[in-house]
Amino acid sequence: MSRSRVCTGGVALLHRLGTGGIVLLAAMLLAAACTPTRPKLEPPTVTVESVRILRVADGMANLSLGLRLTNPNNFELAIAAIDFEVTLDGRQAASVRSVRMDPLPAAGEAKLELAGRVDVGAVATALMTLGAQLPVEYVLKGTATLRDGRALPFAHKGEIPVARFERALGARP
Repeated sequence: MSRSRVCTGGVALLHRLGTGGIVLLAAMLLAAACTPTRPKLEPPTVTVESVRILRVADGMANLSLGLRLTNPNNFELAIAAIDFEVTLDGRQAASVRSVRMDPLPAAGEAKLELAGRVDVGAVATALMTLGAQLPVEYVLKGTATLRDGRALPFAHKGEIPVARFERALGARP
């Protein structure tokens, strides 16, 4: 008996909704199922590949930073600019802003070469570390700004091996 009450209750509900109510309910369910969800956006991984000292003059050093950007997302990142600060061996070394970049491919990587100027004190400290045959520690902290205006912060710590500096400076005595 209770079984027939449940069944008749369901039929009564459908009957009360009417055809228009059922169509509206189905349309709402379909709209909810078709609403696109934004994929979670991960910032690119940025690592220092190389540091080259190009010239030292007037207490400042011109240097070139070779960066590797890796896209952890399964979709392309249209990066408008990358702003970051580099600390070498615990000293503020450079603040750099990239110019327009090509989109970073899905699950891919790209290399980027940027120029900057630093105080010779930061370079001298790094050179003393090199003289002791130790790698130079770096901290890279910044923001990747997408073309749609969204900002993705990133940070990375690492070491630059002595061999990478030796190629740029020539053989040590």
